[in-house]
Amino acid sequence: MQQISALFGTWIIGFYSFLVIATALLYLAGPASRKRLGGTFFLTVSSIAGLLAVRLMGGAASSGGLLKLLELVSRLFAVIAAINLAGVFSFSLVMPKLKTSVSKFVEDLILAGAYIVAGLAVVSASGANLSGILATSAVVTGVVAFSLQDTLGNIIGGMVLHLEDSFVVGDMIRVEGHEGILKEIRWRQSTLATIGGDIIIIPNIVLMKSAVMVLGAAAGNKRFRAVPFNVYYDRHPGEVTGPVEQALREDPPAGVASEPPPDCVIKDFQPNCIVYEARYWLTDFSAPGGVDALVRSRIFYALSRAGIKLSVHGRTMVLAQGAEEVAEKSRKQEQARRAAALKGVYVFQVLTEGEKELLAGRLKPTPFATGEIMTRQGAVADWLYIISSGVAEVRLYSEGGGGYRVVKRLAAGDFFGEGGLLTGEPRSATVVADGEVNCYRLDREGFADILASRPEIAESIAGLLAKRRLELDKAKEKLAGESALAGLKTEEQNLLSTIRQFFSLG
Repeated sequence: MQQISALFGTWIIGFYSFLVIATALLYLAGPASRKRLGGTFFLTVSSIAGLLAVRLMGGAASSGGLLKLLELVSRLFAVIAAINLAGVFSFSLVMPKLKTSVSKFVEDLILAGAYIVAGLAVVSASGANLSGILATSAVVTGVVAFSLQDTLGNIIGGMVLHLEDSFVVGDMIRVEGHEGILKEIRWRQSTLATIGGDIIIIPNIVLMKSAVMVLGAAAGNKRFRAVPFNVYYDRHPGEVTGPVEQALREDPPAGVASEPPPDCVIKDFQPNCIVYEARYWLTDFSAPGGVDALVRSRIFYALSRAGIKLSVHGRTMVLAQGAEEVAEKSRKQEQARRAAALKGVYVFQVLTEGEKELLAGRLKPTPFATGEIMTRQGAVADWLYIISSGVAEVRLYSEGGGGYRVVKRLAAGDFFGEGGLLTGEPRSATVVADGEVNCYRLDREGFADILASRPEIAESIAGLLAKRRLELDKAKEKLAGESALAGLKTEEQNLLSTIRQFFSLG
């Protein structure tokens, strides 16, 4: 140890010890910067080896110019290593903790300036004539600048792009036929990531000289899109545009802006159909095709719930022998499925078979796409859903409307919305389709005439509904004994009064 101290001196040993220890600690703390830290460690070791060689060979002061040059280079390596450590500590550890950052270009610019200043300081400390070096370097710089015009143009272009804010990293841009998200602006080039997963390297000078389109910049990072679809002339325009606009506005798919709201308009009249457009503003530039697909899905399910079929070009009709028998058989099978679905609804247990058959004929097939909101907590809707296939989540949202918890999962045979059908009360929870869900929907109008023909049904239904509600409340309030019986009677009377008033039974 004394021999090493004699060769280098205490402060040099302390300095290099600090470099090695700091490199090791930063290597453990910052995995993202390990490549740079590896280079820093190499510079540190090279600097130590260079100085050791100089000391063993008698020192630079009493030796030839090569040893003096070796000592100078070794010191430069040490200074560069120290600057790299300071850069990693500042840019990779401290600034993320402070939730701030600078671009890679600015980081490189700061480090380059530090390298130049530190290099000049080391050269000056070695006893070299700094003014002569600067004069010589000015001539060399002029020659290099003339021979590397394009490279310097790219570097200057990168600096200008950073100083201006015409477009920044993260913007979707189009330049010379290339379109993608701007990932970074470096010294020489900028990088675009295309929707197809490709990387395009564009020289900065091209961005400076060419027309650059910043997609969505004029509309607050939103871009206008239109999805066309065709519907036959047997439907009025209002019957088509209404359900489509309602589906897109009440529950916009991911990537569709709520403001400005989506709309649906007539685009053209064709010989066999009307061409409509669902128009919306795109917020997810990374997957416009995927968002269009979600919009098309919402259009299909919205029109299906409204009983509207999309137009198909070149549709032909084939008449086969026995077609009427096949249609009749299909109708009976569908009626049987509806009747089976009604049997699972407890409030209809008091109906006769004839009334159930009549009610089954009034059910409307109502499909929902994955992720669609089937009913929303707090909304007023006077219809009942019976799930025939698929699974739905029942979500209970907090009063602030932020978080929610899933309280139940509904499957084939389950139903919801009986309170809205019978009393018109707001929905108590939100139900969301977890995958494709097919339902039957029963509206208030479809049930009103049955109650009008037999008003006494209302009393039985009120009793069943009150019993189910009280069972739920009993678990929460732990009702028991006579208080539970009194609560059931009170709830039944309240519901019967509400049902009579809602259906105007008198």
